[in-house]
Amino acid sequence: MKRTAVVVALLVAVGVGLAASGFFAGAGDEAPPPTVEEPAPSGVEEASLVEVAGEYRLWPYTSRSTDPAGRTLAINVLFHADAETTRAAIEGRSGADWEETEEAEAAATTASDAEQVGAIVERDWADAHSSDRYSYVEGPDGGVWLEETFELHDGAYLGVRDHLRAYESPDGAYTAVQAHEEYYDWFRLRHTVPGIDAPAVRLEDEFIRGGVDAEVSREYRGIEGGWSDGWVSVIELAALATLSGALLRRRTRAAAVELAGRARREAGRHADAALLGAALAAVIVGVRVAGVALETAYPGVGPKLIAAPLYLAIAVGIPGLVVARAPDSEPSAALLGVVVGLGAGFVIDFAALGVAVPPDLLVHRVALLAAIGVVALGRAAGDRPVLAAGLAAWAVGLALPLADVI
Repeated sequence: MKRTAVVVALLVAVGVGLAASGFFAGAGDEAPPPTVEEPAPSGVEEASLVEVAGEYRLWPYTSRSTDPAGRTLAINVLFHADAETTRAAIEGRSGADWEETEEAEAAATTASDAEQVGAIVERDWADAHSSDRYSYVEGPDGGVWLEETFELHDGAYLGVRDHLRAYESPDGAYTAVQAHEEYYDWFRLRHTVPGIDAPAVRLEDEFIRGGVDAEVSREYRGIEGGWSDGWVSVIELAALATLSGALLRRRTRAAAVELAGRARREAGRHADAALLGAALAAVIVGVRVAGVALETAYPGVGPKLIAAPLYLAIAVGIPGLVVARAPDSEPSAALLGVVVGLGAGFVIDFAALGVAVPPDLLVHRVALLAAIGVVALGRAAGDRPVLAAGLAAWAVGLALPLADVI
């Protein structure tokens, strides 16, 4: 009777969690763009355009199509220089190895420059695929939708990276940059954007502390939406200086993965449940590590080809482990071990990436924990209807993000 109440509560948590994550979804997602028609009248409101430099005013956003209705993220960095100068400044002076974002995955390189900071940090970087985004400018001869002049990224496709999209004004007076952080989400099989402020600050810091002659300031432009707080970083490039050293980026790669051995108390009595929980955490963390390692080792292989078999380790491997190992545990111990272990895996994964958890994905992960908890309860208790309900809830929890509902 008590177990029935727990199962019902977990299934309610699954339903509420999936519904709530669908409600929150949308802000941080970089979904594939729709097919773009030839640009019709822009539809961009006059009041939303901002003065930067030269003759072209900027619509300070990106869009999935040549239409303001497809607006995604806000422009957050402005360079008072043409695209060639801007790109050379970013690529030639950073401790982060910015590389051009292309369709094909290219060879990884290692960053190990930190002479001006007095420390050495080495990281591997690789090219990655990204969706097209557009921006809009208006000048003396009317409005123009712009494709990206160039894209740069810093990080691993299957891990976490900073991604820049740059748009040069037609007269070359400035280059507008949309900088955002993104990580690969294994349950959505695509990138998710947790924010745009931190990568803009990191880019800004490189020019404040580095070897390029540049003036850096922030200007309040009253930009609303697209995750903007209204402020943009403004970088004026005077000239490109040769760099004798490089700046260390501020992202803490080593995020404190400190889960101390609290599992000692009950580990003696419920060793099987503790082992099952540890195995589930290892699957989540192992898939991320394996994905980034394989991407680095085989740069010629598309990251989605690497991700496909690894996704099966999550989708099938996690419930498979629970079904195989839960019968050796008491139902309550199995439930606790599974939820704590898988939850720890999620926490370690996000902590290692160093990204904030978007609200919709946090709620979605809680729903998945509840679903796998029902699977563990049903299997350990030998209750087939409960087991089937848990597996069904897990399947729905996986299907919704793949269908772009979450």
